[in-house]
Amino acid sequence: MKKPPATANAAKGAAGMLAGLQAGHAQAKTDRKLAGAAEAGRTVALVALGSIQARAGGDSRPSRADHVLALAESVAAVGLLQPPAVDKAHRLIAGLNRLHACRLLVAAPHERGFALSFCDGADKLDPEETKARLEALPAPDKLPEPLKSGKVPVRVLLDLDAEADPDAALAAEAAENTARKAYSAHEVAALVERLRRAGYRETTGRPRKGEKALRPALGLVLGISADTARRLLGTRKDRQRPTFSEKPADVLTAQAERLTRALAAYMKAAGDVALASQSKATRRAVALADQLADQLKET
Repeated sequence: MKKPPATANAAKGAAGMLAGLQAGHAQAKTDRKLAGAAEAGRTVALVALGSIQARAGGDSRPSRADHVLALAESVAAVGLLQPPAVDKAHRLIAGLNRLHACRLLVAAPHERGFALSFCDGADKLDPEETKARLEALPAPDKLPEPLKSGKVPVRVLLDLDAEADPDAALAAEAAENTARKAYSAHEVAALVERLRRAGYRETTGRPRKGEKALRPALGLVLGISADTARRLLGTRKDRQRPTFSEKPADVLTAQAERLTRALAAYMKAAGDVALASQSKATRRAVALADQLADQLKET
């Protein structure tokens, strides 16, 4: 017996709805599998430093001795915050300077100079200053874990084989070098405090010999540019200005040197007194003099 048109249409509609539901369930299952695969394709793991190999062709940028040494000092103070990236066979994809800094730290103290000599620009470093900085690094058994055990956190790109696909490895290197975790203001403040306790100080201009400058160290450990580090330090509400109660002789000397440079710039511009009185150098000299006078009154 032939079904009435309305009944036939209802049956077709029900079948279509059922097919749609089944397709939706199948798609949702596929989406979950894809999301799980994407999550599994990039994970953080602890691996032995010795298990990380160079990939064919090496990193697109060579390691720099000055960068490696400064990074080793910062990592010793606050730990490694930006892990290097490796492929599924533990070939290095990104983070050559970070890797060399960690290897420098775990090396025996008498071997650190030799290890640093393999980095570009090592021959241009001041030998006496470099020796002093290397000797100031903590001994391997004084390092925080996991470095103390010779291990380091890495981002493992499980779907990448740098040997089979070098172009993909190069693209991954570029992506990893530009992708950085965004730190909250609270995290930055805590990190800055840890660096201060380790002897780093906010400075202006080029750091003096032996001086541990805060801004470059912050940029190194967070993997950010110097400009970004400057902005982070400049926008912190608890930013502290140097005071004589911290290190009287050092701070006084630094202030005096800055004042001398500012006044020298003023004298150079003073050919036209009217122009000089409006110059940036004049305003800076007056401001520094006022600041120095105020701080001297507090001591």
